[in-house]
Amino acid sequence: MDFPAKNMHFLIKHWAPYPRRCHSPCPLESTDFITGKTEWIERTFSTCNFSFILRGGGEFHHAGRRWPVVAPCVITQWPGEPVRYGARPPHGAWDELYLIYDAARMAWLQRRGFVVKSRPAWPVARPEIIWQLAEELRVLTGSAHPEQEADRVDLVCERLVLESLLPAAEPEDEAVRHIVARLRDRLGEPVDFAALARRHGMSLPTLRRRWLATLRVTPGRWLLDQRIRAASRMLAETRQPVGAIAAATGFGDALYFSRRFKLETTLTPTEYRRRHQMVRSQLTAEARRRGGIFHH
Repeated sequence: MDFPAKNMHFLIKHWAPYPRRCHSPCPLESTDFITGKTEWIERTFSTCNFSFILRGGGEFHHAGRRWPVVAPCVITQWPGEPVRYGARPPHGAWDELYLIYDAARMAWLQRRGFVVKSRPAWPVARPEIIWQLAEELRVLTGSAHPEQEADRVDLVCERLVLESLLPAAEPEDEAVRHIVARLRDRLGEPVDFAALARRHGMSLPTLRRRWLATLRVTPGRWLLDQRIRAASRMLAETRQPVGAIAAATGFGDALYFSRRFKLETTLTPTEYRRRHQMVRSQLTAEARRRGGIFHH
């Protein structure tokens, strides 16, 4: 399915001069949309750039490595780092939406998780969302009063990058999807990933490779994240003992659970419960005072 490029005409491309009322931590500098791009780019940029390749494909060269470019995907260019990229057969050209940020925003982009030096290019899991946001950006660039739209442009572009990095709601890989569903229903049970791999007709290394390609984390890291999130919800939403929560989320040993939970969240389970149940009780009391919906 091709990106609908025929209406993508950007009238305002340079946003740096426009005032921001909300003082975005990462204001956009410039943006543009290019259709049918055929030339190869070989240069070192002084800015932070995200290039959304929405149709076509080619190659991206960085730090001695080559990444295939197949739309929809994102390639990046960081200050002071030489890159080379462009369309290749069977793709004669590509359509590209690019966002440019000042080099001073690099630290914020890294803290946000938008810059990972080992991952200068990545596929887009949900292109329909990217297309919707690109259309929203196109409308904003055509505004007769761009000084009123700069904050909105910043937010739309930040979400473009964010949505490009997020996985699909459900894994596209059928085997990974089945294993994910099974594990979510059995977080408290021991997990043998090698046995799960064999059950789906693959080796453990193959499962790890497919899992990483689909969910962008290793199977072990994904499982730990799921267990920590489930435990966090139970600590905040129930009065179950910490040991029972540890057992229900697959940790078994309450002492190990407490150590691991603190490592992941910076709080012990008891501290986490105290902080988040206190906030919830305050919200509930305020809602009752105002005649709100919290009555239990």
